[in-house]
Parts: sequence; structure tokens; C-alpha cells
Amino acid sequence: MKENTKRIEYRIVNEGDLPPLVISSDETTGIKVILNEAHAIWLSLHRNTIPAIAQQLQEKLTQFCDSYLTDRLYEREWE
Repeated sequence: MKENTKRIEYRIVNEGDLPPLVISSDETTGIKVILNEAHAIWLSLHRNTIPAIAQQLQEKLTQFCDSYLTDRLYEREWE
């Protein structure tokens, strides 16, 4: 049985016009995380804060998705 795994691609770039950290979708269905060396000092200063964001991000995504799905359900009931 094939597991439903998500592919995460990590890239390190050195681009002054990009933010320090970018999370986006890749060309398929995975996730792309870009760390920008041009912001090495900022990334170094926040190296412990950035991972701590994950728990809060999960909570915010859950709230966002629940709200979105509730709105869609409400709209369907009134169609």
C-alpha cells in the first residue's frame, strides 16, 4: 500500500531581492522552502524562533480552514 507522503524541497539561494524565508508550492503537489543566504544574519538571529512558528501556524491554518469550510457549507445550504 502506497503511503500518502508530502514532498518538501529545500533550496538555499543568495538573492538580495527575496525575503529571508519563503514557503510555497512547487511545480507538482509538494512544498518548496527557500532559505536566502543574503539574509544570513537575520536567519541566524531567528533560527530558534522560526521553528517555534510551526505550532502557531498549525493552529492558524486550522482556524482558517474551518472558517472557509463553514462558509462554503453555509453557502451551499442557501443555494
